[in-house]
Amino acid sequence: MRSIDILEDLGLSKREAKAYLALLGLGSSTVGNIIKKTDIPSSKIYEVLDRLMKKSLVSYVIKKNQKHFQAAEPETILNYVEERKKRFQNLLPELKETQKFAKDKQNVEIYEGKQAIFKMVYNLVEQAKKGDEYLSFSVGEEHDDPILVTFYSNLTWRRKEKGLKIKVLTNKKIKPIYEKRYSKKVLTTIRNRYTEFNFPQGIIVLNHKLVMLNWKNKPTATVLTSRNITEQYRKFFYELYKTAKP
Repeated sequence: MRSIDILEDLGLSKREAKAYLALLGLGSSTVGNIIKKTDIPSSKIYEVLDRLMKKSLVSYVIKKNQKHFQAAEPETILNYVEERKKRFQNLLPELKETQKFAKDKQNVEIYEGKQAIFKMVYNLVEQAKKGDEYLSFSVGEEHDDPILVTFYSNLTWRRKEKGLKIKVLTNKKIKPIYEKRYSKKVLTTIRNRYTEFNFPQGIIVLNHKLVMLNWKNKPTATVLTSRNITEQYRKFFYELYKTAKP
């Protein structure tokens, strides 16, 4: 690779690289000699030299009322590169924050009707990987409907087959209903804990999806995709889970 190409890779323009290399060879020199050596137009040469001086790669002295330019030591380029690196490092946190915001673009989907909700939940489970956490806030109202009892029983086995780590929080008043509606075999697949806390609606947290379930009247599910929000709910879940009882 030519020297001029390397200097361009380091951030100099083609004309800046030409002028710097010319001055290294010429030593202290007037503008006229630099123009002859580089073919940089006379209308542009001072602009090029000014940019090089701002980069501390060129300086000048005045001899007999005439400017004589000279190149800085080649090691100075390393200082220039290091300075650019420091500036980038200072910018890096801001860039990462911008990237984080882009990754956490939120998306909301709404599903209406039991069958649409069943299909959506099954799809989320199918898309999950073995070892993923499936966290659930259960309100218990769904366990009065035989169709929903069947759905949750089937869902439990599908989650187990996928190898998901299932944890459920339920109000302690619902415990008798759980034990009545579901077999012991089903319940042993769930790390269920009971709390005093009343949840306003059923909630599922799976990867970056937050599913809010409403089975009353017109069944509706709201699915929110957000890293930030699911992480907040995950923390809230574990704050309750660690004090809840099996």
